[in-house]
Amino acid sequence: MKATVNICDGCCCGRVNKHNMAVPVEDLKAAWRELDLTKHVNLRVTSCLGPCSRANVTLVNTEHGRTWLGGIASEDHYHSLLEWAQGVAEHGHDHALPDSLLALRFDPV
Repeated sequence: MKATVNICDGCCCGRVNKHNMAVPVEDLKAAWRELDLTKHVNLRVTSCLGPCSRANVTLVNTEHGRTWLGGIASEDHYHSLLEWAQGVAEHGHDHALPDSLLALRFDPV
């Protein structure tokens, strides 16, 4: 199973008028193409993932399960997602998410 990064850019996530950081959608898509990551990790930008009480939600699906991330509030977090995808491309599906992202993990209700 190929990993997938689902990034919410819907009703709340990415909306600066709601005091959330803008989601760098075009930058992420360009980096995914430039680094040819789609062979190993899909990038999907969605309209809403559901847990709107968490700012800027991302759902990472791997063969090991689902990891929900909320409160993505810096360019560094998105850069860490990109680096993780590069790690999967280079080292395989067992490449773990970095601690900086795991600190944002939550279980949706």
